[in-house]
Amino acid sequence: MSSSAGMECSGRGDGGGGMVAPPFVAKTYAMVDNPATNAVVAWGAASNSFVVADPFAFSEILLPAHFKHSNFSSFVRQLNTYGFRKVDPDRWEFAHACFLRGQTHLLPRIVRRRSMRPSKDDNEEDEDSSSTMLAMEVVRLKEDQRATEDRLAAMWRRVQDAERRPKLMLAFLLKVVRDHDVLRRLAAGSGAGQDEGAEEAKRPRLLLNGEAQMQDAFVGEPGVDFTGFYTGGDGFSGVPVDDPPYAFPMDGGY
Repeated sequence: MSSSAGMECSGRGDGGGGMVAPPFVAKTYAMVDNPATNAVVAWGAASNSFVVADPFAFSEILLPAHFKHSNFSSFVRQLNTYGFRKVDPDRWEFAHACFLRGQTHLLPRIVRRRSMRPSKDDNEEDEDSSSTMLAMEVVRLKEDQRATEDRLAAMWRRVQDAERRPKLMLAFLLKVVRDHDVLRRLAAGSGAGQDEGAEEAKRPRLLLNGEAQMQDAFVGEPGVDFTGFYTGGDGFSGVPVDDPPYAFPMDGGY
């Protein structure tokens, strides 16, 4: 049932220009009558009720934009206070005899009830409110359960990743042990660094200034001529002599 049949619009005001709609009613009408948010809240089929299609988005987006809270249960309690009733047990559809599409002049007639003596209608509405609160609690519990399941799934993925790393490392080590080509490539990679060190060691060392002077002293010393030993009267005079066969560097101190 999605109509407000059996209800008549009545109230203290007559809909004239002197009456102003309560802020709660005016803000609720503005939310419902906005076509940009029809996916969240919109008029019912007969334009005499409104349906909250997405309570979660309604609480998170629309309520904070128009009110100072984001509690859907509080919004429903406010609706009951102003005489709105839940007209469909399977969805969040509410109706009031003076809350009609395009008839904003009737909104001032929607006032907060201040009855001191509970009537039969009040008891029925209290039951409706209790059922509404119970349904809201079920929705909240389902949302909490969904969020908990998401956190558990994320934790389980992290545990699986942590368990997969050692297995991948073990598989790599087994492959290295069984595949000799992999071992040779690894050895070649590590040997390249050692070869660079060896090449560095093989490079000629720069001589210090003192060492260079000493080497020049030996190399620049003239060789000793032994020609006289071969031309004397010792029986070697017949041996032809060209150039001295050896030249030894001699220290000038001897």
